[in-house]
Amino acid sequence: MRIAVFSDIHGNLEALKEILKDIEKENIDDIICLGDVIGLGPNSSECLDLIIKNNIKLVLGNHELYYLFGSNIDPTMDIRHKAHYRYIAESLNEDEKMFLEKCPLFIECKYQDKKLLFEHFLIKDKTKKYPFYSLGLLTNMKDCLPDVIKKIGADFIFIGHEHSSFTMDFEGQKLVDIGTSGCVKRNITNYTIIELRNDIQVMKKVITYDKEKLEEALKKIDYPERNQLAKHFFGYEIENIKEN
Repeated sequence: MRIAVFSDIHGNLEALKEILKDIEKENIDDIICLGDVIGLGPNSSECLDLIIKNNIKLVLGNHELYYLFGSNIDPTMDIRHKAHYRYIAESLNEDEKMFLEKCPLFIECKYQDKKLLFEHFLIKDKTKKYPFYSLGLLTNMKDCLPDVIKKIGADFIFIGHEHSSFTMDFEGQKLVDIGTSGCVKRNITNYTIIELRNDIQVMKKVITYDKEKLEEALKKIDYPERNQLAKHFFGYEIENIKEN
């Protein structure tokens, strides 16, 4: 069995299209997205529609939770960015909302005697509207993080959210951040293939996509915080995406 996993598309439609096109060549049995399909980039609705159309399993990221419950659920939210999340809420339609309302916070599966867990980020309290630990947990190696991983109990924990890819080993338990597929500053994106045969193999696949089309979309679609987000997450200087 082969599972394709990607995360943090963030409205980058061109990257998502190339990932799905490449997945078709890879004899994949299942596809999982670890959340944050929407927000930051120019094509949130179109990206979510592709997820729905292709029957991709989606776990909710913080950006989907902002849409469903409002950005106030995140105590770290900067008030300057709230207009952006109101814009995202207004740009999605009822069918997309109904789809997100049915998506889980995590997916579990077993292979032989191994337990695999897929979630956007490490969950502190699944009863809360904002259920995740803060990103600071990843740097708190000595005290909190090993205890959190041990308590989870899964052999492989796949996450996104942090945007950087890494693997940590905790006495046989592996924490795998697959990184972002959408917030990339070059014309390359990536996704992860998990192969379940005699053992569990995790492979990152890097592919190219048409970043010029992303730039065209950023020029065409104006939305709150567009220039700042384009520079920080997609590598475009503000003046490069202003209309003449």
